[in-house]
Amino acid sequence: MSNDNSPAITIGVLALQGAFEEHQRSIESISPQIKTVQIRTPDQLAQIDGIILPGGESTAMGLIGDATTGLWEALRKFVHSGEKPTWGTCAGMILLSERCVGTSAVITQGQSLIGGMDILVCRNYFGSQISSFEMSTPAPPVPACNHLEGMNKNEDENANNAPFPGVFIRAPAILTASSDVEVLGKVVAAPCRAAAVVLRELERKIEAGENVIQMGVVDALERKAGGGITYTDARLRKDGPMATDDANYEEEKKDTVIQERINVDLPGASDETNAREVICAVRKGKILCTAFHPEIADDLRWHEYFVGMVLAGKSA
Repeated sequence: MSNDNSPAITIGVLALQGAFEEHQRSIESISPQIKTVQIRTPDQLAQIDGIILPGGESTAMGLIGDATTGLWEALRKFVHSGEKPTWGTCAGMILLSERCVGTSAVITQGQSLIGGMDILVCRNYFGSQISSFEMSTPAPPVPACNHLEGMNKNEDENANNAPFPGVFIRAPAILTASSDVEVLGKVVAAPCRAAAVVLRELERKIEAGENVIQMGVVDALERKAGGGITYTDARLRKDGPMATDDANYEEEKKDTVIQERINVDLPGASDETNAREVICAVRKGKILCTAFHPEIADDLRWHEYFVGMVLAGKSA
């Protein structure tokens, strides 16, 4: 325990839009040795030991982030460096995904992604705002570090393993994750009507033996001039030169995206209900993602798990 009043760790919460204050309250209630900071400018990132990207409206966050000088690029460097933990919940998970389908067709340049987690996310998989609900989800892992004053010592195994009350509000679902991504939770749920259209189009292409094309517009329902829809998604380009002889690329503002052919294996759906098993929580290194809103539930276990990640990262 610290001998002064300085915090042991400082966790930032991106405060452009969404449930950032709820995350702050949850984090600060864990221990008096934790301080939270609302992040709105690039220079603030140097002051924190980890960051939470909250739920809210991912398209709005992307637009505000792009309009805030240097913030989005600074967040990308923070996340991709792998030096400090990052947690994305709901909309924050969308921003951290490398690939996303079902995004707004009114954003002509596509949604701005931060990336870092190699997952394919279906936006609004669980439905609209009025379709919000709570369901049991797998318990989070026990934190690796819990030595701060006031932290739960996780000695009750039954409490640790109890299902977590996942609150889904216009929530996304993870359809696929790369082999280096650790899956922490899955649920069985039917997609909403709009998401079902997206998934049917993906399945049609896969059944026809087609490869899925990545493009610079993040919209799974891009309208063709002659009718019909095409599947599109985007992945942030990794460091390295872009082949100038490839006709299928474009450069958008600060982000570089590249078109390439990828194979996607979708989770199977029940013939009767269209319900399928989708992923709701993942971790890769120091990046954590959850599709639901832990900050709304009366349960601090996911916040304690992230605090454990931050403590482990700082002591490494």
